[in-house]
Formats: sequence, structure tokens, C-alpha cells
Amino acid sequence: MRAEVDGKFPVSTETVILLSALVVYLICAVFSSGALHPDEHFQILEFAKWKLGEGSPQAMAWEHVAKIRPTLQPALAMVMIRFCQWIGMENPFHQAMVIRIITAMIMLFSMCQFIKASGSWVNPQHRNALLAATLFFWVVPMISVHFSSETLCMASLLLILAGLLRREQPSVREALWMGIVAAIGFEFRYQMAFALVGIFAWLLIVGRYKWQIWCIAALGFLGVLLFCFALDCWYYGKIVLAPYNYYYMNIVKQVAASFGVSPWYVYLMSLGSFPGMALGIPIVISLCVGTIRYYKNPVVWAFWSFLLFHSAISHKELRFIFPLMPMLPLFVVWTYDVVLHNQNRLVAYAVICLLVLVNMGGLVHVIFNPAAAGKAAMMQYLCKQASEKESLRVRTKGISNPFRTGPLIADFYLWQPVEVEEDYGDNIEEDRKVDMVVLRQGDLEDRRKVTANGYSEVYRSIPQWQDALNRFYPIYNPNSVLIAYEKR
Repeated sequence: MRAEVDGKFPVSTETVILLSALVVYLICAVFSSGALHPDEHFQILEFAKWKLGEGSPQAMAWEHVAKIRPTLQPALAMVMIRFCQWIGMENPFHQAMVIRIITAMIMLFSMCQFIKASGSWVNPQHRNALLAATLFFWVVPMISVHFSSETLCMASLLLILAGLLRREQPSVREALWMGIVAAIGFEFRYQMAFALVGIFAWLLIVGRYKWQIWCIAALGFLGVLLFCFALDCWYYGKIVLAPYNYYYMNIVKQVAASFGVSPWYVYLMSLGSFPGMALGIPIVISLCVGTIRYYKNPVVWAFWSFLLFHSAISHKELRFIFPLMPMLPLFVVWTYDVVLHNQNRLVAYAVICLLVLVNMGGLVHVIFNPAAAGKAAMMQYLCKQASEKESLRVRTKGISNPFRTGPLIADFYLWQPVEVEEDYGDNIEEDRKVDMVVLRQGDLEDRRKVTANGYSEVYRSIPQWQDALNRFYPIYNPNSVLIAYEKR
């Protein structure tokens, strides 16, 4: 299908979708400051800054001492930070934005390769629908712009599946490439092995690749592992086997379980609830229908292997299954082909329109939403005020210090003279010599006290209009939104 621009230049529907996605992902990369989870910041950006000689012990997580983190991703962050500094970009918030934009481009490329390869497995009439559904499924842009281990693992997994979805045997070159990408994905996130088990089983039972292909892929895989072993040793300054350390600390010593345990079925329930029930229920139904109908497809094997192995581990977090999110629209399109394609068109269009409208609300919400209730947005605001005033004294209470996450300080962002006084008492309203007071939206009593003491609200980490959308697409705790007050 082709559309016309100014009645003269025909443009394919695919091109319109891709250009629209590029705009959406760039906007999301700009606005989605901060990290979806503290690990994304403290185990990558702070690791990179420490190795660059610019970090501090207050910013280093316990994983650094335990030497359990793979260092490929921090090393890539080091390269991008140094590049930003080389071109004169010293503002860490701008550096982080550049990293998010690069991540978004990587994800767009990997998703396009995956969707293109998936085209032979769907009705030709629905290929553009699959493209739009994958790129604009509201959860996907939110996670695709963040330089986290889950996101880059997702990109690697999609590229591998894109190679497997071709119905012919791969060439030697393609096999080498898939082995390299598989190892890179493993070095981004060790849990990539869960998906590789399913892929390995598919290759044995369904794909039946020639032994030469196996050898070439193994050569590429082992080559990357050896390179990353040397990289880990360089980073930590001693011989270290990080994958074993990770397994020993989290599984043998059960450190991961100390952060909380959940029953096996939590991830299945999350797939039905996290995107919103109006989208989640069709997704769960589609997983059942698509799995039965296309049980020989490598996506099905990788999806369920990744999900079931994660379900067997006691400590569960929703972000652990983020790499599966771009695969969900493929199951939905498969189910539409089976269930609705030959039904009454009015019914089919009504279902599609409902899903599109529900999804659009989530998409608008996430592309303008800073991560983690806007902690980084508040940090950026305070640093900007400090640069204009040459210094800034800020009072906070409880956990409203945006630069702190537990015992860790976000040293990467603390580049301006912001002096934060953490007041854990009940005298937050006392008029001390401070420039600003920062409180959480949920601290109603303290907010009342500071306003009664002559302070006025000057900045919110997340605009108030987004609280309404967050009721339907809950991606942050509204009580955790930070509000800055200044005495006028």
C-alpha cells in the first residue's frame, strides 16, 4: 500500500510507519531521562565513570566489589562518554541523552530486522500491521531507549531470531554472525542463556542445521567470550570469571533471593496486567493461540524457554522479561489471522480500533515520561539552578533526595555544586538558610508545612497532567513524584 505526499510523490505505508517510529523514539529518548531501575545507572554508568577515574566509592554498588557484572556494557558507555567529552559535551545529562538516542537506534534496527524476517510467517496483508504493532506497542518505546542490560539483550535476541526465521540454512558468514551476536547478548545479560537453551533445542529438533554451521557459530560465540574475559580482567584489574561469580553469588549464596521472592506464575500474570487489562488479556490469549498454531517457529521456542526459566527462579522483577516484549505483537497478529481474519469485518475492525485507542493512551504517556518518577529530571533541574546561582543548598526529607538511591549517590549526575541537606526530623518547615526544599508528592503534611512557611512550588519531576494517564498505565508511583519549593 502506498500513500501520496502533496499528490505527487508516492510513499509506501512502510516508510510512513518507519519515519513515524523514528520521531516517536527520538522524542522518547529525549524525555525519558534517568533509569527504569537503579541497576541501569549504578551498574553501568557509574561503573563506566569509575573506570574513567571520575567516580567515587559512594556511587559503587556491591556488585562492583563482588566482581559479578559483565563489563562489555560499561566499556561501551566509557567510549560514548569519552566521545561526548571529546566534542565538548560535558553535561552528564546530555551525555546520557546521547546514549539513549544511540540505544533507540540500535533497537529500531534490530526490531526492523526481526519484523522483516517474520514477514514470511504472517499473512502478507498484515505485514505493515505487524510493523506498526511492534514499533508502537506502548511498552516497547519505553524500554527501548534505555541503555540497560535488558534492552541490549533484547536487541541481540531479536537479531538472532531474525536469522533463524529465514526458512533456508544460513551461510557460513551468517552463522558466524549469529554466534557472535548470541555471545554479545550473553555478555550484556547472562540470562540470555535462558533463550539460547530454547534456540539450541529448536536447532536440534526443528532447524536441523548442518554440523558445519554449528562449528562456525560456536567459533564466533567462543571468540566473543574470550574477548570479554580479557575485558573483565582489564576492568577489575585481576583475573576474574564474572559469569561464575554471578552464578555463585546469586544462586549458590542466594543473594538475589534476599531482594524478594515470588511464585512461579507471576510473569504470566504480569503479561496480562502490565500493559493494561484491555491489552493484556488479548496478549495472553494470543500467546496460547500463537504457540499452538506456530509451535515450529523459533520465536515460540525462545519465548517460552526464556519465560519458563525466569519463572523457575525465585527472585522476579518485571524488567527481567522486557526482552520478550517486542515478540508479543507477532503472537497477536498470528491470532488475528486464526480467529478474526475470516470473521465479520465490522467485528474485526471494532476489536482493532479498541486495541489501537487503548495503546495510544499508553504511547502518549511513555514518550513524554521521565523514568523513575522523574528523579533524573529533578536532578537536572537542581543542577541547572546551581549553575545559574553558582551554588545551591537544598533540603530534603526521607527518601526525597533525588541524588540518592538507598546508600548510593548518583555521582555521575552530580556535576554542579548542589549541597543536599537530608532532614529526617519533623522540622522540615523551619526557615534555615536553604535555597530550595524538595519533597515527594505523597509527603502531604510536609508539603503543607513548607507552603505555610512561605515556599511556593516551582518544579515537578513529572507534569501533573500525566498523573491522570498513570492511573490507566501505571509506570510510576505518583507518591514518589518530586516537587521543588522555593521561597519567593
